[in-house]
Amino acid sequence: MRKTGMFVMTLAVAGFLCVGIVACDSSSTATDPGVTDVPFDVAQDEPADVPADVPADVPADVPADVPADVPPELPAAEPSCFEGLCAADPTHAPDPGAFGPFPVGVMRYTYTDPLNPNADGTPRTLVTEIWYPTTEDQRGKPGFVYDIKADGTDALRAKYEGIDLGLYPTAAVWGAPVRVGETKWPLALFSHGAFGIRYQTVFFTVQLASHGYVVMSPDHEDNTLYEIMVYGYQKEELFDSAVRRPVDLTFLIDTMAKKVLDPVDPFYGRVDTNNVCSTGHSFGGLTSYAITWDPRVKAIVPMAPEGSMVDLISPQFYAPLISELSLPTLMMGGQMDRTLDYTISQWDPWRQQLPPKWFLTIKRGGHYTFTDVCKMNLAEVAPLWGDAEDAMDDGCNPVTNWDYNQAQKAINQYAISFLNRFMRGSVPSESWLTQEAGAAFGDEIVFHAVPE
Repeated sequence: MRKTGMFVMTLAVAGFLCVGIVACDSSSTATDPGVTDVPFDVAQDEPADVPADVPADVPADVPADVPADVPPELPAAEPSCFEGLCAADPTHAPDPGAFGPFPVGVMRYTYTDPLNPNADGTPRTLVTEIWYPTTEDQRGKPGFVYDIKADGTDALRAKYEGIDLGLYPTAAVWGAPVRVGETKWPLALFSHGAFGIRYQTVFFTVQLASHGYVVMSPDHEDNTLYEIMVYGYQKEELFDSAVRRPVDLTFLIDTMAKKVLDPVDPFYGRVDTNNVCSTGHSFGGLTSYAITWDPRVKAIVPMAPEGSMVDLISPQFYAPLISELSLPTLMMGGQMDRTLDYTISQWDPWRQQLPPKWFLTIKRGGHYTFTDVCKMNLAEVAPLWGDAEDAMDDGCNPVTNWDYNQAQKAINQYAISFLNRFMRGSVPSESWLTQEAGAAFGDEIVFHAVPE
């Protein structure tokens, strides 16, 4: 279920004006020719410390004597509680600021979408990270560490030779099996910011998976961290990406829908692709608004989004204008954002939106507070990449900004409790969606709730 086709965008610099002419059709990737589901080529493209036998599709246990038309049975479901902490459901409201009851695994795939070609006509290629609950036997195993330079391109490594770009450590176990839950896992999408990267917000995506979600996060081709670090800011790529990103996300929903029907796929029977939420940072937050036309999307969490462009982009995908949108939304913004204007890009658009809606303001938050970019060695990188210097004063400044580690605790608390309420049916999780629930953060935050 996608809106695809050839997009023509007329660009005007003033006001980021985008006018699109869209010829759309609706189709499913289950029957799309050329769509591939290929585990990433570890030997060529992975960091050296990644085991060469993962990630790989792990066939489900299918007895040889079972007729081909009989769906194989899943392994027995594993419990939803661990040491007294239970996953959110109609009777449980776990602490969303704590790591959830499930250990987390991670796999990487490269998907190709020929129905959403790039500007040069080549099929759209999406390197996609998937975080998910894994089995109990994986608990306590070493987590995967994202190495920015090792993951990047040859051009990136050449330009930054001798410079340590930084690491993003996680608790996710590489290539671990996918857990069978007592219910199917909701699907969460994460869309990175303009010239961001699929693992730019792992403080959130991994913790979300630990609370019982399967999280898919793609690199939006030609609009990633590696392009900007090597070639600098490219405005033309930004606008081209604006009209391709929403199709990327609906393509991934369709792709997972295909995977859960495939008995040899590790996600077989484990994910509910009719229960989807979309999250994203900056341009990725705008992307979340643009897919609200899809009935499978039940809630969105835009983080520091470019909300002033919603009414320019959304109509191209038949998504509602922001003043017409009543989908549960938790928007977030930092009042010290130096990349986007907090009032114009977040507060004013949110005020136009219909309830149910919530808003988390981080008073001393910057644009990069909502990412792990502050973990990069920004001072070392800045002489070769001017945007690094911007980030150092836009969420990563230890004097003027709130400590990003503390801010990210607030982000997780509110985002995960919100999603637990609307994606896992945990009405008791509403108790976390108040200003009082953030008392531990003092006067660093302001929380607005307009549930009806």
